[in-house]
Parts: sequence; C-alpha cells; structure tokens
Amino acid sequence: MATIEQLSNALINADKAGDTEAARALAAEISRMRAAPSPAPEQQPAPANVQPAGPVDARDNLGGKIDAVGRGLADTLSFGTADEITAQMRSGPMSVQRPPEDYYSRGIYAGDYNPLGAIARTLNAPFASDTKNEDFNRALAEERDTDESDSRNRTAQRLTGQILGAVGGGTGLAKAGLSGTANAIKAGKGLAGVTKASAVEGAILGGAQGFGSGEELQGRAQGLGTGVFLGAGMGAALPSVATAVGGAVKGMSAPLMAPFQPAKYTDRALSTYLRRSGKTPEQIASIMRSATDDGQNMYTIADAMGNAGQRALVPAVRTPNDARQHIVEQLLRRQQGQPQRLANALAEGFDAPQTAERTTNALTSARDTEANRLYGAARGQATPVNVTPILETIDQTLSPGVNQIARPRDNIAHDSIEGALARVRGMISDGRSQVTDFDTLFRTKLDLDDMVKRAEAQGAGNRAHYLSQVQRRIDEVLEEASPVYREANDTFARRSRVIDSVAEGHAAKSGRVRSDDSISQFSGMTPEQQQAFRVGYSDPIIADVESAAMGPATNRARSLTTPKFEQEFQAFAAPGRAQQLGNRIGRENRMFETSNAAMGNSRTADNLADIEDMSNFDPAIMANLLTGNWKQAAITGVRQAFNAGKGLPPRVVERVGRTLMETDPERALQALESVRDNRVGRDQLRALILSSLLNGSNAGQARISP
Repeated sequence: MATIEQLSNALINADKAGDTEAARALAAEISRMRAAPSPAPEQQPAPANVQPAGPVDARDNLGGKIDAVGRGLADTLSFGTADEITAQMRSGPMSVQRPPEDYYSRGIYAGDYNPLGAIARTLNAPFASDTKNEDFNRALAEERDTDESDSRNRTAQRLTGQILGAVGGGTGLAKAGLSGTANAIKAGKGLAGVTKASAVEGAILGGAQGFGSGEELQGRAQGLGTGVFLGAGMGAALPSVATAVGGAVKGMSAPLMAPFQPAKYTDRALSTYLRRSGKTPEQIASIMRSATDDGQNMYTIADAMGNAGQRALVPAVRTPNDARQHIVEQLLRRQQGQPQRLANALAEGFDAPQTAERTTNALTSARDTEANRLYGAARGQATPVNVTPILETIDQTLSPGVNQIARPRDNIAHDSIEGALARVRGMISDGRSQVTDFDTLFRTKLDLDDMVKRAEAQGAGNRAHYLSQVQRRIDEVLEEASPVYREANDTFARRSRVIDSVAEGHAAKSGRVRSDDSISQFSGMTPEQQQAFRVGYSDPIIADVESAAMGPATNRARSLTTPKFEQEFQAFAAPGRAQQLGNRIGRENRMFETSNAAMGNSRTADNLADIEDMSNFDPAIMANLLTGNWKQAAITGVRQAFNAGKGLPPRVVERVGRTLMETDPERALQALESVRDNRVGRDQLRALILSSLLNGSNAGQARISP
C-alpha cells in the first residue's frame, strides 16, 4: 500500500501533466488517509501482570489532598453551599446576568415616563454580564466534579475535612451559646431535657444541611424535609446512645482506674451528690456558717446537702475503709451532745436561763422586799381607819347572826363560811368597839390573805369568794386611810400577776391546752408577764429533753417539731429569737437523720461488709501455692481481684466520707468549688462533644436527600 508521501509525489506529477481527474482522485485518497487513525507501531506484547496505564489524576498529590481536606471542611461549615459560593466567586462575586432589553419596560418599570426603569438600568449596569449564568453553571459543574472526584479518590482527606468542620462548627455553636443541646447540658437538665433540645437542634441543622445540599427549588425543598426528619431522629437518639456508651465505659473502667486516680473519682462522686442535693457550694457553705454562728459548729457537708449527703455517707460507714471508725465516732459523739445543745437552744430562745422554781422564788422575794418598803411607807403616813364598811359587808352574810352574838336565841352552829367571816369580824370589832389603828387592820388584811389562799388550796371556792369580798373592802378602807397604800397595793398586785404567769406558762405546755388559746392568753400579757410565762413554759420542755433516754437512736428534737410546739415556739420565743430557735431545732433533727441514715436500721449490711473484708485474707491461695496447685491458686486470686474491683475502692470511699464530714465552712467551700469546677469542665466537654457529633451526623445524613 502506497504511503501518503508516495501519493503526494504522484499528485504533483499528475498536476504537472494536466491530468485533472487523476489529481482529484489522489487528493481525495490523501485526505482519507490523513483522516483515518494511524496504525499502531509494532510493539512487543505486554507482560501478563502489567496493567494498561489509566488517565492521570492531576489532584493526586500533596496539594490536591490538602485541598480535599479544605473542601470537606468548607462543605460542612457552609451547610453544603460551599460549591455554590465558590462558583459565584469564580464567575464574578458581584456580577449578575444582564436582563433582556425590554425587561426595564415591563412590570413596575412600565410606562414611558416611569423613572424606575432608568434607575434600575443605571444601578445594574456596573454588575451586568452577558455570560453570568453560563460562567456560573460552568464553574458550579467544575466544582461539583472536583468534589465528586475527591469523594471517590480522596475519601479519607475529604471525610477528615468534614469531621473537622463538624467539630469546629459544633464547638463554635456551643461556645457561642447557640447550641440548644449544649445549653441544656450546662443548665443541668436531665436526659429528657437534653434529648428534647438535641432533637430540636438536630432538626434545624439537618434542615439547613438538606436545603444547602439540594439542587434547584424542588431538590432543596426535598432536602429540607428529609434533613429535618432525619436530623430530629438523630438528635433524639444521640444523647441516649452517648449516655449508654459513656455509662458502659465508665462502669468498666471505674473499678480498674479508681485505685490509681482516687482524687479524680472522689470529685466525680461528690459532683454527683452535689448535683442531686440541688444546692451550690456557696449555699452549702452559707448553711454551715449559719450553723456555726448558732453554736452548732459540728454541722457537716453531709447535713447541709440534705438527703443526698445522708445517702452519700452510707457507703463510707457501711463498707470497710480507713475513715469508717473516725466517721462513726464523730457521729456518735455528736449525737450524745444533742440534749445539752437542745437545752441551751431552748434556754436562749426563750431567754430562760433559770428554772421556773428559781424564777418564781426570785420574783417572790423581790416582790416582798418591795412590798415591805412600800407598805412601811404607807403605815407611816396613815390616818385612823373606819372599819364600818367592812363590818357592813360581813353582816350582809352573818345577819341575823350578829344579833345572835348579842342575844343568842339557839345553839345552831355556824357553817364554814359564817365561821370564817365571824373570825374576821372578831378581829376588827367586839360588838361594842371597832379597830381604828391602820397597822392592826393591815395585819388583819394579811391574815385574811392567808385565809383566802387556804380556802382556794382546799377547793373551798365559795368560802374563798365571800372572804375575797371582805378582802377587797379592807383594801379600800386602807387606801382611804393612806394614799401611799394604793400605790403599794397596786405594785404588789402587779408583781403577783407576774409571778402567777410562771404557773400559767407551765400549764400552757400541756397537750390539753390548745395552742390558739395559750397564744391568745400570751398576747394579752404585759412584757414582764410574758417573760415569766416563757420561763414557766420552757422549763418543763427543757426537763423533758434532759431526762429523755440516752443513746444514738434517740432523737430528742423530734418531740419539739409537733404542730403545737411549732406554733407556740414562734409566738412565745424571746423577741428576735424565734427564727434562730427554729433553725437550731431543725438542724438537730437533720443531724440525727444523718446519723440514723449512716448507722441506724439493720446491722446486716455492716456484718456482710466485714465478712467480705475478712474474706480477702483467704489462706486457700497460700495453701494451693504450697501444695503446687497453681491453677486453683490463680482462679482464687482472680476471683478475689474481681470482687475487690466491684464498685469504688476503699480509698475513694474514704476520701468521700472525710469530705462529707467536713465541718469548717471555708474548707467545705473550697472543696466543693473544686468539685463543681471539675463537673462544669466535664459538662462543657460533654456539651461540645454532643454538639459536634450532632453537627457531624447532620452533615453526613443530610446528603441522603439530594
């Protein structure tokens, strides 16, 4: 077969010869041969194990891999719109497609004299481009081809970038306070609250990713719906899954790691108890300071925490550890001092440092001393007395007995009332003469006072009634004879009513007296009477507290928390001391509850713990080793190691127990603040991780929609 070169020479010769047809034929053949592919040169057959070379990937280098990471990062952070943003930048970030010429004559621009068209044309002119749409579509296609190539050929690099974008985006949202999941965790909400917030956030992020990853309006709408649905589901499931996985990991690692990191696991345990207590370290320290100010400096962190602290103290007492004996002794010693603390609290709360008997004796002595002075002054200034009004009052009962005295008509004896009145009458008149001396009548008055008291003590109420009428008449006569006597009498009566208030307070303590009645009675008293009432009221209560049975299982504060006492203590306490008294009694109750929770109830748990503690010293291991039974010795050792690994080790329990028994408010605040800071740090880390996982999961699953 002739070559192209040979045909070209023949074409030249035919043209020189003027052979037109031959020249045309040769030219056509040359054109055909040039258009046809050239035959491949002869090659040696390739070895069987050598693959033919494919097309070369221009991005298969370090620069392309780095760019793939950056593209994955941008894709996640932009919610799938990085390709559109890049295409816009490449086709002119500020340019827009030039509209048709008649565009500015239609719609709102219509009208020959409408200036809107001219304004719009002028504003669009600097940005209008005839090829904007073509340039954007071409750039977008190239960007998506590159992303698709990275997804196939540089999967690890693109996925790394997407993960970094998810972590960075989630962390940024959490730190900026825009992550609902992170905010729920920081607020201390439970699993239900975090799950709800995560579902809402997942729906928002999923919808944004789905919308940004779609194409055109229909695709974006579909991506939005799919993203919202999948994002909400992923967000709702993620907290539970993370909690389950975290709990499983902690459960397996804690027994192994806690012996080597006791401080870390102590803080973790205390953090849990602090959260359950619902109190902040500042609140707990403030509670302890108040207790110290009220003389209860044995109040501990466990007491201030409430039920959470009490339950936390149980393992420290019920399981073998080095702090167990110290804690038990501290609780026992504290409970033994409860009677003295309560008695002191009641004495100070009611301002009653002395017993009712001593107070009564002191008040009586003071009254009598004052009365002697005042009555002495009254006798010194007295004028003769006129006892006629007294005799008339007596004769109203004795008539016609008075005639019997002068002219007896029968032998009928006096009754007890007549006999008492006749005796008084005989002391001031013999029927012919009358007493006129003030001192004599005053002594008669003192004798009559004793008669009234005896009648009242004997239950002779009627006799006391008649004698009291005469008593009042004598006082009136004495007051008329000496103006100072009235002052002395009023003072004596006032002091006597104060003394009587002690007995009234003692009676009010009885359960047979309603609190409403005793409070009403107390409210009508003078300040002096109220103070005497407090002494009489508190004295038997203090006696009951001091005489109650001894023992750590006896709570003397419990009897002081009845509804009757709660109302009366608030009403009867010394001014400004009701709140303090209630607080001190409440703390004594709390301290007993703490001791009882830790040491009370059945001793079975203590016994089992002691037995298990002693079982660790198993002589079977040594016996098996000495007899050469290596297998059985190893099995026994592994079993004991497994038993020792259950739960928290003694070192952690010991540290928890010692911290809970801290009584110094400042050291307690320092310890709990450290615990809180560690918990906050862990919560923040957990929030960042969950937010990042949520962001990353939506970045991946939203791609299902387009």
